[in-house]
Amino acid sequence: MKATSMVNFFKMGVMFALFMFGACSTEESDGWLERPDNFGESLYERHLKKGTSAAFECTVYSRDNHVTLEMNLDLVAYQSELSAVYDVEVGEPTYYYVDLAFTGMFQDEAPDFCEGIKKSVDGMKTSCSKSSVKGKAKLADVSAAASSLMLGNMVTALKSQCDDFYDAYKEQMAEFPGRWSYGDGSEVTEPALLCDVNVSADTLYMNVDYSTRSMSMVVTHYNYNGAPTGSFMVLESYAGVSPDTLANVCNAYRQESDISGVYCEGSTISYLAPEAQEGQILTLEDMAVVYKKEVCPGLLDGSLSMEDLWFND
Repeated sequence: MKATSMVNFFKMGVMFALFMFGACSTEESDGWLERPDNFGESLYERHLKKGTSAAFECTVYSRDNHVTLEMNLDLVAYQSELSAVYDVEVGEPTYYYVDLAFTGMFQDEAPDFCEGIKKSVDGMKTSCSKSSVKGKAKLADVSAAASSLMLGNMVTALKSQCDDFYDAYKEQMAEFPGRWSYGDGSEVTEPALLCDVNVSADTLYMNVDYSTRSMSMVVTHYNYNGAPTGSFMVLESYAGVSPDTLANVCNAYRQESDISGVYCEGSTISYLAPEAQEGQILTLEDMAVVYKKEVCPGLLDGSLSMEDLWFND
């Protein structure tokens, strides 16, 4: 998955709530949303997780005269997190608040996030930085007699938005490796008994053991005629895996656009992989950190399997 695909989707959805408020005042007001310790009663939840690669949560809350949507997205594979809160405070006056906080690749989109929020509602006041966007707008007054109806409409609208976010993120996250989890922890496979990664003498070694099968991987820098090529040489060896499965794995690898030179013989598969990933040059130590922190935990708890890594679906 390209890192930007998830970011671009969020940029389309981040300004969602503006179409539901109707006419609004251009008067600006001081004070940003102070996130409370408790947003109130949880009315609606949508949760989604793909292995150890990415997790999404969206919850709609109600408290006093507030309706709030809280959305969190953790792209572990890209070490990027995004937290978004949309809050409507109904009354005389009515206020609409936006509070975004983000890390990693989302920070590259901070100017677009800021501009989108600023243009979303007439009179929207914003405060923007590399890691956050805050917005506040004063909307049309809602009388006490009409407040219950307005709050009910907001709950319905925000529930629908959680559904839209959920559907869109599920489509985007499908390309991440890992088993789907919908919040109950039931979508797992057989956990590995061992997942060991280490780097020694310019070589990365990884060993994964299950009760009936195992995999070992050796990664080195690939040189040609003594000169570096900008590629890793990867050798995977398997035990307890059927020839038909290994043939399918070999075919799947040959369809991958970012690896080359795939060679399969018996229980071993070798190929070349670029050292440059998403614009960054990876070292063997970088790769070891990724496997230790992101791949091994999923293999050991069953949220990732060898099939997930082979076929990436």
